[in-house]
Amino acid sequence: MPKILVTEENLEYILMLINTWEGKLTWDLLCSEVSKLLNVKSIERQSLANYSDIQKAFSKRKQKIKEDAKANPEPNVTMDYLQKQVNNLKAQVQRLEEINEQYKQQFIVWQYNAYMHGMTEDKLNKPLIAVNRQNR
Repeated sequence: MPKILVTEENLEYILMLINTWEGKLTWDLLCSEVSKLLNVKSIERQSLANYSDIQKAFSKRKQKIKEDAKANPEPNVTMDYLQKQVNNLKAQVQRLEEINEQYKQQFIVWQYNAYMHGMTEDKLNKPLIAVNRQNR
């Protein structure tokens, strides 16, 4: 049985690595960096590509790198600018984590109330009624 290298905890670090990747991005380069990150001898592309989040992040980042290369051939970036970017992104992550936590708490309340009022999963998942906005 193969050893599971990617866990929920380190998945976030792998996704962060991909999302902040600079320069040429290939599966071989990513596997090399991920093996360093996870402190393992090596990791195969197939192991990473099995995770849809990693596959999507890789494809999006690769596309973004291509688009950026076309739009900005050689950016002139300073350390001050990069530090501001990092601080802005940290603040944004913190804000989004707080919002996500609020949504989780709201969902727990809804889940409890639905249970207490006898709502079934089928009733909760019933699709919305289509609205015909053409004929008023």
